[in-house]
Amino acid sequence: MEKLYLEELLQATGGKLLMAPQGEMQTNAVPPAEILSVVTDSRKITKGCVFFALSGERFDGHAYVDASLKQGAAGCVVSKEPESMLPGKFYVLVEDTRHALGDLAHFYRMKYDVKVVGITGSVGKTTCREMVASVLSRHFRVHATSGNFNNDIGLPMTIFGLSAEDEVMVLEMGMNHLGEIRRLSQIAAPDIAVITNIGTAHIGILGSRENIFRAKKEIFEGMSSGSQAILCGDDDYLPKIAVEPALLARHRVFYAGKGAICSYRVEDAHVEIGSVDANAFEAEMSTVCTIRMPDGRDTLQVRIPAAGMHLIYPASIAAGVGDLLGLTSEEIRAGIEAFSGQRMACEKYGDILLFDDTYNASPDSMKSSLQVLACLPVQKKAAILGDMLEQGDFAQQLHREVGAAAAEAGLDTLITVGELSEDMADEARLRGLMDVRSYPDRESAAQAVEEITVPGTALLFKASHSMALDKLAAISRKKAESLMR
Repeated sequence: MEKLYLEELLQATGGKLLMAPQGEMQTNAVPPAEILSVVTDSRKITKGCVFFALSGERFDGHAYVDASLKQGAAGCVVSKEPESMLPGKFYVLVEDTRHALGDLAHFYRMKYDVKVVGITGSVGKTTCREMVASVLSRHFRVHATSGNFNNDIGLPMTIFGLSAEDEVMVLEMGMNHLGEIRRLSQIAAPDIAVITNIGTAHIGILGSRENIFRAKKEIFEGMSSGSQAILCGDDDYLPKIAVEPALLARHRVFYAGKGAICSYRVEDAHVEIGSVDANAFEAEMSTVCTIRMPDGRDTLQVRIPAAGMHLIYPASIAAGVGDLLGLTSEEIRAGIEAFSGQRMACEKYGDILLFDDTYNASPDSMKSSLQVLACLPVQKKAAILGDMLEQGDFAQQLHREVGAAAAEAGLDTLITVGELSEDMADEARLRGLMDVRSYPDRESAAQAVEEITVPGTALLFKASHSMALDKLAAISRKKAESLMR
């Protein structure tokens, strides 16, 4: 973070300055106090920082104000007037410390001549963010979100990491309620907006995909007239933006994907599988495709270093962002091929491929993993899927959607585990998948998993973490290893 001054903090937040009296002579002048960093966690106080006393349902940062100041914080931002004040420290009183954090982040962002790319969507935000950052880093000094710092606390903290040398900032924006993306966009003021898709994440809170669509469109509300957007053209909701006069009057909108609406169009995509080395139980997979640039200007042949047809979307979006910011075709290609972001790990035992993706599951991530399985050049494909928890009243509908996706993926075998997944199995049968086996728990599914672990098969294991399908993956792994002896 570059240095800020107390006067700037007051200007950004509209706060009231409070300080302990010092001697008989008092002045209304704001002292020239320097702020070297912004901290919201009292355990991470650094000398010269400003501590924001955030409050939540289970914590109140005001309880740690005195300790933070004694540990070296220059001052604090509070929403409760302190009963006493430490000499030589400043206190800025605001109505809402969380809102003030965003206001200061916006002020800091606007101090620098930096292009901001804001990325939102129901699924694939992180992969898209990392792909875009990889491409832009071929030409610019890039600062980007790390981890899951994508809410109204994490995004401001990412912005405070911006330095005067940075030229582009890539920010991920998450939400689970209406109004959240609007606020993040107001803070970040993106020059280029990206929406990856309109899925079903948080549908239990928002109530419908239409509401999710409305929430994602809020990204435009913090953008200036003349700013740009790149959207997934193969989503069933996002092309509607192309016929919204109010949006098109203010913003230039482009699409990326496979469809006819796409300016950055993907063709001839396929997956290739190799081995890291002969002795490693790991497969090296890549997705190869062609990206056609607008108006036939150029054609990029790219190799994405991960497997999955879903990766053509962050790749084509990244190509579009790079193009809008003036990168050459060779820089865009190099950035895509240098991508090292999230991917589904593949274990290779002879000609058995095992995907242990059992850490968590949502309807969108389930479908994405099935798409990876669908495009693999193998003899047989099997998915062992378990319950997706915390789906509320939409649980039955969403499990059926995954069952339909399993049938469309061209599986040879689907094994489901858990009560909720019975709907998944029923829908897969209705859609024509012949070999569907449904089990109430892991133990009853164990023998079937061992039976289908045979040479020439790719197996996907995925469910919510508490379903512990990693134990079934271990059974398959042991069988696959034994077949290599």
